[in-house]
Amino acid sequence: MRYLLLSLIYQSDNVHKGVNYKLNLKKNLEYKDTIIAIIPAFNEGKNIREVIQKCKDYVHQIIVIDDGSRDNTVDIAKNMGVTTIVNEQNIGKTDSLKKGFNMGLEGSAGVFVLLDADGQHNPQEIPLFIEKIQEGFDLVIGARKFDPEVMPGIRILANSVSSYLVSLICGVRIEDSQSGYRAVKREVLEKITLNSKRFQADTEMIIKTAKCGFKIGFVPIDTIYHPEAKSKVNQILDPLRFGILLVQLAFWRKKAGKK
Repeated sequence: MRYLLLSLIYQSDNVHKGVNYKLNLKKNLEYKDTIIAIIPAFNEGKNIREVIQKCKDYVHQIIVIDDGSRDNTVDIAKNMGVTTIVNEQNIGKTDSLKKGFNMGLEGSAGVFVLLDADGQHNPQEIPLFIEKIQEGFDLVIGARKFDPEVMPGIRILANSVSSYLVSLICGVRIEDSQSGYRAVKREVLEKITLNSKRFQADTEMIIKTAKCGFKIGFVPIDTIYHPEAKSKVNQILDPLRFGILLVQLAFWRKKAGKK
């Protein structure tokens, strides 16, 4: 167990070596017409413009779900011509994502790219996810390099432990269970339903995807961490919710239909 935990802490060292991040901004993506970017946002007026602008090179449609922001996030998104869903009150990441999913599923979207609005996910890495999808994976997760020079030690430990526990439940190695940067096929979202709240959606999606027999893959991504950014995670309640969710999903089994 000690070896597995240590390997999870340092696992990204190997997958990041030799990766060229200087991606062509105008790279022709075969599936661009079927790709939608889903961006939940809360008070991200300082960052969302750049995120949207970079995403436009790689996706057919961008859906921003504003979760009750009190700044100019909504105005920026609308002025940039992207589809904008506005929550009058803050309802949390999971319910915001579900609104974006439902809108995308009403159309012809084949791949949903999920990324945060705070600039910690580099949209120029979207081609890495799409290439992995084209290889046959159904859910592709961006695996960060847990570098102490970039990420606080407490977050490295928390992410490593959570990834280890999620791996045990899934029966497959999960390199970064808490990374919100991911691409997921339409078929997965049609099969599963997210029932958790706040920030547990990332974990729930992984476990249900694995238990439904879908293929999960990983791509190395830049570790972008802004020390000045205010974390939206409750350091007491969210870990508790995470633990409860793991217990519930450990016994979860897919049923007929969408569950």
